[in-house]
Amino acid sequence: MEDKNKLITQLSLKNGLILAVVWIVIYALLYFINPVMIFTNFWISLVIWIIVIVLLVIIGKNIRTEIGGFWTFGEAFKSFLIIALILSFTSVLYNVVLIKVINPRYPAEAAAAIQESQKAMMEKFGVSSDQIDEAMAKTGNMEEKLQPTVKNMTTNFGYSIAVYGVLALILAAILKKNEPILFSTLQDDERLPQDV
Repeated sequence: MEDKNKLITQLSLKNGLILAVVWIVIYALLYFINPVMIFTNFWISLVIWIIVIVLLVIIGKNIRTEIGGFWTFGEAFKSFLIIALILSFTSVLYNVVLIKVINPRYPAEAAAAIQESQKAMMEKFGVSSDQIDEAMAKTGNMEEKLQPTVKNMTTNFGYSIAVYGVLALILAAILKKNEPILFSTLQDDERLPQDV
């Protein structure tokens, strides 16, 4: 049993790191195509989530196969939670590197793009300019929220863990596969004598 838990941990770490690299490549490509597209295009975010979920299902099935074809809900959840921790940590680290090293002006650029996108969407739905201004005021300083401060990084990490945790629960429930219980048949000599 301990060997199985150790194998699940090792496979989860390996696959979590692979998925993290895929995640970084996707976000880096999107950044170089259009730095603010991820914030302003709902469909891009949706497609990324679908890709991540599909990859998690594939990874889950592969891990289950590699450990013998069966795992309990707890084992599956542990595996997905390890992967979730890796993805959450990678996400925070990627944002810090992006903002501190690659493009320090990114929070300002992204904040402006988000506000323009939200404003355009509200105008499309016929919201008055006073209501738009009020809604924008309620959202607060978006640039400040995108800065990689300790508070923001902790909040983002916590939010990410919560989302991936719920996803881990769902995937663990779907992909669990308990070993069948086999009843051994009685040998001929163990059978009860027949009444004559």
